[in-house]
Amino acid sequence: MTQTRYRLNMGEPFEFTASTDEHFLGTLREKHMYAKSDDQAFLRQVAATACEWTGKSINFSDVASFKRSLEDAGVLEVVNG
Repeated sequence: MTQTRYRLNMGEPFEFTASTDEHFLGTLREKHMYAKSDDQAFLRQVAATACEWTGKSINFSDVASFKRSLEDAGVLEVVNG
């Protein structure tokens, strides 16, 4: 399975790899200090933070849309893949 390397920057740059959307979400959850345990609630939580950080709307309807929105907002970069 192919690993994709990401760089997330909302104040403190954080690089990580993930091979699936579930792995992407799990890695973000591990990094987050007050992560919600429910996937949808966690996506909403991080989307709200990203929205405050960027001033842009973040789609959190599913992980793929969430990642695209973060990329469009300039806080998530695909380093390889």
